Amino acid sequence: MTLRGHINPDQVYTFVYVPFEVPIGATSLYVLQNYTQRGQGNALDLGIFDPRGYNIADGQNGTTGFRGWSGGFRNNFTISPAGATPGYIAGALWPGEWNVILGPYTSTPAGIDYELNVTIGFEPVTSYFESAFSSDRVGPGDDEDFDMNRGAWYRGDFHLHTYHSDGRYSPEEIVAYAQRRELDFFFSTDHNTQSSNLIWGAVAPPDLLIGRGIEVTTRHGHWNAFGLNWWQWTDFRYHPEDEPGLRETKQQVRKSGGVVSINHPFAACGACNWTLSYDDWDAIEVWNGQWDRTDELAVSKWQEMLANGYHITAIGGSDAHRDPDVVALPTTVVRAESLATADILDGVRRRRAYVVRDPDMEIHLSVSTHGHRQTQIGDSVDAKGGARAVLRTEGLDGGQASFVSQKGIVHQENIRGGGDIEYQLPDADWIRVEVRNGTGSMLGLTNPIFLR
Repeated sequence: MTLRGHINPDQVYTFVYVPFEVPIGATSLYVLQNYTQRGQGNALDLGIFDPRGYNIADGQNGTTGFRGWSGGFRNNFTISPAGATPGYIAGALWPGEWNVILGPYTSTPAGIDYELNVTIGFEPVTSYFESAFSSDRVGPGDDEDFDMNRGAWYRGDFHLHTYHSDGRYSPEEIVAYAQRRELDFFFSTDHNTQSSNLIWGAVAPPDLLIGRGIEVTTRHGHWNAFGLNWWQWTDFRYHPEDEPGLRETKQQVRKSGGVVSINHPFAACGACNWTLSYDDWDAIEVWNGQWDRTDELAVSKWQEMLANGYHITAIGGSDAHRDPDVVALPTTVVRAESLATADILDGVRRRRAYVVRDPDMEIHLSVSTHGHRQTQIGDSVDAKGGARAVLRTEGLDGGQASFVSQKGIVHQENIRGGGDIEYQLPDADWIRVEVRNGTGSMLGLTNPIFLR
């Protein structure tokens, strides 16, 4: 069948649903999208919902009929019980009303004329898609000598894409790059779909933790949902005033033990910059890929939030899509009780993290009080009577370390020979450290230690 329609320019950043019927006995579905002025002023995202419905997911069960999304990256897809185009969810074709979802992203003054060619097949089903989920824990497992409470600093990347959304990297390539960079973990965060989360177990090596995530790509900014359940999907179609909407979607993520994090709040692409509320987030991505002006703005915003009493964790992510994007540039290092998804995310919630340009760089910041108690990044200490900060680094010789409180930079010192830098702290609510090179580009930054 062929479905046609017109989208007006004032419908940009909304969503249009185009219904069609799937009969009993159907076993495959193919959709081909065409529209006017493609790449010449018009851009039209693409996805689909099955008969379970397309209402925005509520805060109780999150149930919708979502079956896939490719945004503007593809103009066609196939779904069957045996498999599906990357970004789409394989499985039975339930009979009833399905809806293609179209998302006008840009439009010429004339609007967008679209055409959808829908082909329904009735082939015999001879095989079925089998999901392969990655393990939620990496390590000795049942080894009786393994101490769950030992804690360690684990190196990872919180923002990566594959060809399951708009990336060019295959899952196998992402794994190879992560191993080459000697990462302990990364989170898969394809745009608006969980399809890549269903297959990581097929390519995951035994010593690399791969966490399930989604980059929730709304029309008002992007955010990452980390720690999703096996088949969990996160809605992205709400506007700031919608109920259900953002609040309910975050509630769903946290119910599964997950973490929610604002992405690249000052990104320059259309609808990538943050226009939603900054309230009630676990983390904020202050460093996205190669350091640039937008990251500087993000760090300034984070500093403002900390000064105003927000206890929000700073993280970084490469946002790697394709060559020459570099996996683990930057690297986020998290202190956790073990190399498990739940423990890594608990470390993020507790602000036990720092961000460095490269995986071979290290920053260790601690605070000692008159009682000789030593406190690490993210923790808090009773600093009555005075406190002293100790900074130790590796791979950062020649950089300039800045100690920052709610009042701004309170002390600066050059890093020489990897020796410790000690600083008697002023009256402050918290202290954190930034390390920059001679041109002012960031080499690394820590989350605060809180001083009571």
